Amino acid sequence: MDISTEPRLLAGEILSRVEKHNAYANIAFDAVAHRGGISRDVKALAKELIFGVLRNQSRLERAVSAYIKYPLSHTQPFVRRQLIIAAYQLLFLDSIPDYAVVDKAVEIIRVSMGTSPSGFANAVLRKIVNEGEPSFPSFENSPREFISQFYSYPDWIVDIFIKSVGIENASSLAESLNSRARTIIRTNIIKNSRNELSEMISRDFPDLEKSFTKYSPYGIEVRNMGDPIRQKLHREGNYLIQDEGSQLVSLFVDPQKGEKILDACAGTGGKSLHMAALTGNESEILAVDSKASKMDALRQRAVRTGCTRIRTTPMDLTLGYPDELFDRILLDSPCSGLGVLRRHPEAKWRLKREDINDLVVTQQKLLENVSSLVKPGGTLIYTVCTFNNEETTDQIEKFLLNHKNFELAPKPENSIVNWDGITTNEGYLRLYTHLHDCDGFFGARLIRKS
Repeated sequence: MDISTEPRLLAGEILSRVEKHNAYANIAFDAVAHRGGISRDVKALAKELIFGVLRNQSRLERAVSAYIKYPLSHTQPFVRRQLIIAAYQLLFLDSIPDYAVVDKAVEIIRVSMGTSPSGFANAVLRKIVNEGEPSFPSFENSPREFISQFYSYPDWIVDIFIKSVGIENASSLAESLNSRARTIIRTNIIKNSRNELSEMISRDFPDLEKSFTKYSPYGIEVRNMGDPIRQKLHREGNYLIQDEGSQLVSLFVDPQKGEKILDACAGTGGKSLHMAALTGNESEILAVDSKASKMDALRQRAVRTGCTRIRTTPMDLTLGYPDELFDRILLDSPCSGLGVLRRHPEAKWRLKREDINDLVVTQQKLLENVSSLVKPGGTLIYTVCTFNNEETTDQIEKFLLNHKNFELAPKPENSIVNWDGITTNEGYLRLYTHLHDCDGFFGARLIRKS
């Protein structure tokens, strides 16, 4: 019995890496699961267990702890992880009978750790089967405590939910961020149209289920396609994997042909590539990121997708900036990432409340530095994948208070996106997972006065 044949062992290995080394679950999973020799079924169940545990971690720990006489943290780590994995199956999955879940967990622990730990695990898991979870606080009397315990979030994140969307919507937001993210591909319009791409993927994948995205005119949601990143159509640059929310950020930037554009925190360049496609390779784009490895990845992606006018420069824009001016700057700033928790649920437990203060300072430095690079009459677009007021509206209000040469711009005038329902009266981009079924984003367009 090993990770190549037993999904619970594979899940435990990844959860161990997340716990011990602060690994990103998706990256750690890809690194281990694609070594070869692991079947699709093993990988599928392991992935479900990994992300299910991370989304519901504190609730699962609460359920297991109810039947242990000492703190769960005192339990041997391997045993603790297998107990949590089994608890997730018992409480959230219906595909495997309860007795089989318990028997398999006990067997894994017995083979790996011996008879005494397996007997302990058997007793705890049978208690969960027979008696269930401890009761939860009522939402009516203790909404904060209910959301925290039932949906498994630290209290301080629940406070942000409540402040951002109100107590009546906070549960819906918490629940949506615990859901599985849709798989969205973005048409590379340099090479084909969305209709053409739709026909190509239907031809190559007879069992494919697909639908066009509601807001982005270039997105297609796909199911039963396997791993989209490993398909020939992707290798040939016909599409990229990009959430609908991220696609809408580039459309909110509204890049124009002939402009000089800076992507100030480009990462591996999903938005740079999209802006290049939107302008038909007729704009000059400089992509900057502090990590040289991401710039290397962007250059490779640009070649594959036919984006010919993207320059890359490794640079930390909190410390310096290019000696150039730009018509348009996208500052997709580092942030708390609360809007992408369904893709990175481990961030719930990694991020601390005090981290927000440091992020706000970094955002202020970046705004200050890149604002000096905007040509008179040019536009600075500030975006973050969060909805926390400190990183969104508060940040913009402070910036405008201290920079009288900038003013808030309305939403784009382009007609290819219906901005109703995803922008505010002020012109802010506001994407919420519970409302729009995409990653959460905030955006503001700031024009430098001529």
